[in-house]
This record gives sequence, C-alpha cells and structure tokens, in this order.
Amino acid sequence: MTRIGAALDLRFGKNTLQFMDFLHSNGFDHIEIKKDNDHVYGEVKPAELERTLSEYNLTISYHAPHREFNIASVNEKVRMSCVSQIIEMGEYLQEVGSGWVNIHVGHVPGAYHETVIAKAEENRTRSLDEIAAAYETLDTGLYVENDSFEKNIIKFGLQPEQMRDILNRYPGFGATFDIGHAHHSDIPPVRFTELLGNRINAVHLHDNNGVFDDHLALGNGSLDLSKGFVKELDNCMSGCNGHCSTYVFEMKTLPDFISSKEYFASL
Repeated sequence: MTRIGAALDLRFGKNTLQFMDFLHSNGFDHIEIKKDNDHVYGEVKPAELERTLSEYNLTISYHAPHREFNIASVNEKVRMSCVSQIIEMGEYLQEVGSGWVNIHVGHVPGAYHETVIAKAEENRTRSLDEIAAAYETLDTGLYVENDSFEKNIIKFGLQPEQMRDILNRYPGFGATFDIGHAHHSDIPPVRFTELLGNRINAVHLHDNNGVFDDHLALGNGSLDLSKGFVKELDNCMSGCNGHCSTYVFEMKTLPDFISSKEYFASL
C-alpha cells in the first residue's frame, strides 16, 4: 500500500484540523505537521486528533522545527530545549496512538574555528543519544532526514554516508529520504537508496532546478523522478509503517499539492 501525504506549512494560514479537511477532500491519506504551526494555531488535543485521523483514514507524522532549532547548538540551553521538544513531540504522538517524528541532525557555520565545529558535532551526538534513550520508551518512531546544501554551513545530515553512520549508531531510528534535498545538493538520489536501503521509512517529495531548495511542485523543476526509482523507493519502504510506502509532498502552496499528486500518479 502507498500513502500520499502533504506537510502543513505556516504559509497556508490553516490550523491542523482545517488542513486535515483539505487533505481528506483531495484524496490524501497522510498528514505531516510542522511543529511551528502549533506554536501559532495551538496543538489539537490528542483524543480529538486521534478521532479525526481515524475518521479521515489519515496517518500522521510531526516535523520538528528547522529554523531557530539546532540539536548541535554549542549553546547548551538551546541544545537542551531542542532535545526536550523532540521528546515532547514523541510523547504527544504516543497519546495520539500512532506516528513518527522527523528531525534534522544539526549544523554549524563552516567559518567557525575547528574547536567550535568539533563541539557542535559532539553536541549533535549527545543530543541524539538522549533522544534515542527517550524514544526507547515510546512507540513513536524517530526518523532523521537528509539536509539540503547551504553555502558556508556544515550540515551533519547532508551526505548519505553521514546518514548511514547515524542509523548504524542508532538502530531504533529510521530515515526520511528527502529527494528534493538530494537533487539540490547535487547528490545522486540512488546513493541514498544504496547506502540506506530499508532504513528509509518515508520520502519527502518536491522539485527544484538544482540551484535553490525551492520546494516546487513536481514537474516544475529538473528533478528526474522515474517510475523505476519510485519502485526502488517502494522496495526500501516495504517493511515499515505497516508495510506501507509513505510519500509526503512539501510545497509552498495548496494547489501545488494537487498538481504534484496528479504528476506522481502519472508515473
């Protein structure tokens, strides 16, 4: 079975329940909530969210904040706050009764002194150790996502080898493979499927022209998304999420979700 979802974004001006209505009305069956949205519109009570998910036959994931958020921060108060928020999201989804939390694994400016970069990498590992220990007590999944290239910024989840090493250290984690990030970063997507294989539990889909991380609708950039590669991704995900492949569209407008869904169905 394949589930097609979309990610709620602050650009849309919708709360979680309104976005769920949109998804249900347009034939989607997974919702990813970017946590920033809850900070503006409020968190849905777990029982109400569980009931609505069941009514609409939706599965769910949460995306930890990305901006103003860094589990590798050398500021200990910031680092601890980020770890705490990730754990709280897992506990919330445990109350809801299903789902996973998607995270990025940290970054540091490349211009900083090597001592600072080493400290950031050390803090990244400390944070992941603490998150892993907490999630061992939860039924909620924890997925790490590959980053997108950004000039002068060291990102600890950019390369497939980095992702592989993280997953080897934390066997309870899964991976969200963001194919748009790989394309923008000039990393052949097949490198991720080769190195991560069935540790890929979900896929983020969006397009770009290889210059900026534009999050365009599928078919509006230069991403070469073939039917054969989608089949390879399905094979990677065949043993996870109740043996269900989950593709999550990450775009800037609601109409882009509709056109991307149609494009994906045509492959």
